[in-house]
This record gives sequence, C-alpha cells and structure tokens, in this order.
Amino acid sequence: MGSKVRAAAVCAAVSALVATGATVLTAAPAAASTITESTAGSWAYIDSAAPGTSFTNPAGDLPVGAHTYANGVSHVSKAYVTFDLSALRGNRLERAGVSVDETAVADCSTPRATQLWLTEPAKKPTWNSQPAELVQAGGPIIDTSCPARGVFWNATAALQSALDAGQKTATLAIRLPDDQQNDPKFGRAYNPHATLSITYNRAPSKPAQLTVNTHACGTKPVVAGAGSTTLGAAVTDPDGDFGTAEWALWPVDHPEQRVTIQNSFTGDGVSLDVQGRLADATTYAWQVRALDRTDAGPWSAVCKLTTDFVRPDKAPVVTSADYYDVGLGTGGTGIPGSFTFTANGVADVVGYYYGLFDTPGSYVPATRKGGPATVTVVPQQSGPQYLSVWSVDAAGARSDRTDYRFWVASNEPGVTCTPWDAYVGEARQCTFTPNGPSPAAAYVYHLGQDDDRTVPAGPDGTATVTVVPTDYQQPYPELTVRAKLANGYVTGPSTTSFSVEAGEPEITPLTANPVQGRPAQFRVHATLPGAASVTYRWQDQEWATAPVDENGDATVTVTPATASWGAFIAHNTTAAGIRSADAWVNLDVASNQPAVTSAEYPANDAGGAVGTPGTFVFSSPVAGAVSYSYEFDGGPSGMVSAGSSGTASVVFTPTRRYPNSVRVTTTFADGVVSAATVYTFTAKSAAPTVTCDTGADSVRPGQHIQCSVQPLQANPASYGYAIGSGAETAVPASADGTASFGFEVPADQPNAAYLTLRTWSVNAAGVRSDETTTLFYVWTVPGSARAV
Repeated sequence: MGSKVRAAAVCAAVSALVATGATVLTAAPAAASTITESTAGSWAYIDSAAPGTSFTNPAGDLPVGAHTYANGVSHVSKAYVTFDLSALRGNRLERAGVSVDETAVADCSTPRATQLWLTEPAKKPTWNSQPAELVQAGGPIIDTSCPARGVFWNATAALQSALDAGQKTATLAIRLPDDQQNDPKFGRAYNPHATLSITYNRAPSKPAQLTVNTHACGTKPVVAGAGSTTLGAAVTDPDGDFGTAEWALWPVDHPEQRVTIQNSFTGDGVSLDVQGRLADATTYAWQVRALDRTDAGPWSAVCKLTTDFVRPDKAPVVTSADYYDVGLGTGGTGIPGSFTFTANGVADVVGYYYGLFDTPGSYVPATRKGGPATVTVVPQQSGPQYLSVWSVDAAGARSDRTDYRFWVASNEPGVTCTPWDAYVGEARQCTFTPNGPSPAAAYVYHLGQDDDRTVPAGPDGTATVTVVPTDYQQPYPELTVRAKLANGYVTGPSTTSFSVEAGEPEITPLTANPVQGRPAQFRVHATLPGAASVTYRWQDQEWATAPVDENGDATVTVTPATASWGAFIAHNTTAAGIRSADAWVNLDVASNQPAVTSAEYPANDAGGAVGTPGTFVFSSPVAGAVSYSYEFDGGPSGMVSAGSSGTASVVFTPTRRYPNSVRVTTTFADGVVSAATVYTFTAKSAAPTVTCDTGADSVRPGQHIQCSVQPLQANPASYGYAIGSGAETAVPASADGTASFGFEVPADQPNAAYLTLRTWSVNAAGVRSDETTTLFYVWTVPGSARAV
C-alpha cells in the first residue's frame, strides 16, 4: 500500500496551478532550437465546501483525485497549470512535453492513469466554473518508482491547438480518468513545480542590405554593365540553422516571367551572379529570402537594376581656353586652368575620369546625362603635358581615351646663392626672383631635408634669405624654392646647389715611432672656421674632446693598446655645434713585447737536451725596461731585474723534451707592463742507449735478461730502470759512465704480450733524463721460440 496523501491537501476540491516560467534557448546549425520553460510559483485550489472560492498559494503539494476526511466526507481534486506561449508566436512548434513529480500515492498497487488536458483559458478556476477540457495529451509516460519521479505527457497537439486558437497562454488540467476520479484508493499528490519543454523552429529573418555589384539598392535602379552582375544581401537566422538562399528575378515590364533560383551559402552574407540571365537595356526586379530545414523566411524588399552592356563608343572631346599647345606655353605652374569635357554625342555618359599623363585619378559627374563637365587643373611642372580623359556610363564602362596636349609656361622662381663654395656652418645669401606674369606674394623654401620655411616677397617681388648648411655629409645640398602667387597657389620648384667644404682638420704626428702601451702625441689644426674643440680617438678606443687654442691648434695624447697598423681619427666642432668631417692618419705601432733568445734552446727548434741547463736572455725593443716577469710551462716562475743594458737572463733545465715554453712580460720604469711574449722550444733526448742479450726475438717467463747502458746525458752518476709500472731500481754508473744490470721476466707475464723495460740516467746534480723504452715479446710455449 502506497503512502497516503497528506491531510492538508485532502480538503481541496479543485486545485489550480497558474505558473509562468523563464525561457532558455539553445540553437545549433541545421537543427531546430530547443526552448525549455520551467514553471513554478503560485497555484490555487477550491474546496467543495466553498465551491465558488479560489484559494491561492496554500502550503503543501497538489492533490489529484479523491481523498476522504476522517469524518467520512470525500473531496475530488483537479490541478491546473498555465504556461506562457509568447516564445512560440510566429514560430513552428515541433515537440512539446509536460513533466511533473509525484509526491504521494494512496495505493501503489493501483494503475497510474493520470490525464493531462488542454482546457479553455482559466486564471482562477473553481469547482463551479471548471474550464472546458479540449484536447487530451498523450501519456502518461512514467518510471517504475512509486511515487514516480517525472510523470511525462506528450503535449504537442494540445499546445498546437492553443496556438491555432491564437491563445497567448495554455492552461492544462491534471486529473484522473472518470472511472478513477471518485475512488480514494486512486488518489495522488504532485509537486506544483511542473515543467513544459518545447522544441520549435524560428524562421530566418528578412534579408537586408541589398546590393548589386556592392552598390546599395535605393529608389533608383542600380545600373549593371557587361561584366559580372552579382546580387547580395545580409541574412540572419535566430537559430543559425539556415543554409539556402532563394532568389526571385523578373523583368519589371513582365512580372509573369518571374524565376526563382536557389543556392547554398555559409555565414550571414548571400550572393548570386545573374549575368547570364540578363538582357541588355532591361530593368529587372529581384528579391531574396533564406530557407532553413523546415521554414522559409520572409522575402526581402524589392531591388531593381537596369542593364547597360554597351560602353561609350566615342572618346570625349576636351577643350580649354587657359591651356593649349602653343609656343612656350600659357599659364604656369600653380596657375589653375579650366578644362571642359563633352560626351562627343554619346547620350548615356554620366561622368568623366581624368588625370595628367595617363592616370585616371579623378572623377567628375556630367552636368546631365550625355552632358559636359568642367574641371580645374593646377599644373605642378612646366613644359609639355597632356591631360587624359575617359567618358563613363552609368554601368561604369569607359570610352577610349582622349589625350589633350598643352604647354605650361615656365614660371618657377629664379634662385642665386653666394658664396658658391664655403665651409659647413658658413652662411649663404640666397635671392629669390619672380618669373612670369603672375606676381609672387611670398616664397616657400627648404634646404636639403629641412622643413619648409616661408619668406614674404618685397615690393619688387624678390626676397633674400640666409641659409646655413650644417651637415658635413652633404657636400652639395639642394635649395628648393617655390613662389606663392597672389591667388594662393604655389608654383613648381626651382632648385640650386652649392659646395660645402667638410672642414676636416690637419693632423701632424709628434711621436715618430709610436709603441704599444706608450703615449703618442698628435697636433690637430682646425680648418673649420670657428672651431672650438677637437674630438679624437685612436682606432676603436673611446672618443675624447679637448679645446683648441686661438690658432685652432690642440696637442693631444693617445695610448695605443695593441701593436698593429692603426689610425688616429679627429674632427672639430664649433661653439654652435657644427661638426667637421673626420680626418685620420695611419701609423704602424711597434710592439713592446720583450725578445727572448737562448743559445742552447733556439726558438721552435730542438736544442740542448733533457737535463741540460740553458740560458734564456730577455731584452726589450723599448727603452726603460726595469724588470722581466717569466713563467716556464710546468716549471719555475719569477721576476728578474734588468741590467744597465736593459737585458736580463735566467737559467732553466728542461725535464722533458716537449712541450716547453716560457711566457715573459716587461715592466717599465713608469709602471707599464708590456704585452706577453711566449717562447717555445724543444729539448733533445738524453735517454741512455740500452742493449740487452735475449738470445732470441722473444723471451719466456722466468728468463734472465742482462742489459748494458751507454750514456747520452753528461756526467751520469747512476741509472734507473723499471719493468712496466713496477718498482724502480737504481744502478751506479762506472768510471766511464756506463753500467749494466739484469732482471728476470716475471713468471706471471701473459703469453703473446709485450714486456716493457724503462731506463733513464741521473747526473751528479740529480737531474733525471728522459726514458728509453725497450719492448720484449713474451712467448710461453716450452722448448720453442716464437717463429719470426
């Protein structure tokens, strides 16, 4: 047995839910939009004890069917829910469903057959004034739970009926069938929050922004020429699911010849080329609408076009009373001239394109269709010229070109400047004079890349200005001048140039033989008038600045950091900031590196011997050496003072043949340290000569080997030897410097491997020579020797 309907709801004879919910729209291309309206809020019920009264917003759920009080009185309930249909007005309804949750069931063993009916509109239904039930919804569709969550009815036909009747809202009754309505065991209760889910399609909008060949449609037909004729429009769809445009096209005089064409498109812009469907000299009307998968949008407004496939067949005629081809010309640069274009008898000309020298850069409309046009042209250069003109019809088709030739008189101003040649920063006096019949009111001029300046003309029409060239890198700057005429126009330019001396200084080296790391002096003499300072540097060192004296001279000092062919560079600057060009002097800078010599060990050659001392002499090509710092590779380092001759020496005994080198620098009396010299040398071998008696070309483990040694090192005191990396053994030298020793081949020496004997000598001073290496091939097969 299911749960009982709560007592608070039993007294309801008729309950009504009147709700209006929010609308949520979801749309995707090629699919209709889904609109879900969720309803919740006010609902009302009536009691049989008060059949004419409607009770609003009671507490508790919504009872449906029969319920009995404890006193035995039965009440029958119906529920009503009202939905707002404004979202569907003008749109196509596709599907509709209503769902509501059960909250209580009198007896779960009874079948569930709750009905949903579309009724007449009812805001406050009562038991005595129940609205007529018109269309029953399909269902219910339920789950197997009890109470059921989400009882659902298909309300498509019911809502369509309400829309067809022009209703703005739909009232739906939730009730039990007649054979269950009065039996309390079938009684149920529902959550008052019912939901209406509807799926509908909104048709595309009315197209707008109609164009013909990108020209907007208006009250007059757009004229289309012999090229492509493309119709265009902007179309939108509330759901974004349209993709087909339908066009209608017909001659205005024959509407019965209306044809339609469809084409697909993407985006919001639609277009169609209809050139192949058009006849010449005909006015057409057209419309367009958009289609989605189920509905057609409204037709657009009507746009008209007129065809004109024939271009003007005669070139225009050009005349001018101001400019023509005669003598040395008329008018002048900056003097406007009037030019008149006529259509040469072509009736449909609407305007003219024109421009100097084949360039149709300007357009002027005709005064009337087939009529003339007059333009003003202001020549910017003198001499022979021509004006190119084309006539054009309403379709934009142009005629052949007419070239009107004329000669512009020269009226560019005269300009003279003195002096012609001067230094950078020196002023030039330049005079401007008028040329031609038109008086000059002023002159506009600029030097090089400077901005324009304006000077008024004097009573005689001339003007004089002072210009100062300030860029030494522009040896021949141009002065450009235009005359501003009394009519406000400006003539073409006149140009003149003059010579600018760069004013580079004269440089005299004062140090005859500059040396690396030592100061070198230079005298700089300014040739630039008004020079106040000299800026200088050696090669790529930092710039320095010094003043010049009243004669324009300055003595400056630089210190070359490296020994190489380099340049001293200098330029002068005036107090006004005018700079000269650079001057430079190239000099060879001698190295201050010390020289290293050794009689025993010549540079880059083998000399002496390992263990034999050698004397290394240091000298400087630059006077003033006080000491030398040295460092032998893998050997001693230190400092040795220079003698009165500026030289010094050290004795070094090499302990290896190579690599051997010494790095030497000179320190001078002023504390300057020279660049380093690296002196490399090789010592000859002093390793002894070793002779061993093996009796064969191979030896055996345990075999005794006797060896004798002859010295290469002077005054050997002893010899040393070792087997491989084993312990070293010393043997004293005899009176004649020789020695002998013997050893046994190790018993564990592997077969077919070499045994190494290392031998060296040590002199009386304890200096060890380099080693002699002797190899013995070990053969372990008993009773036999290794085959040769």
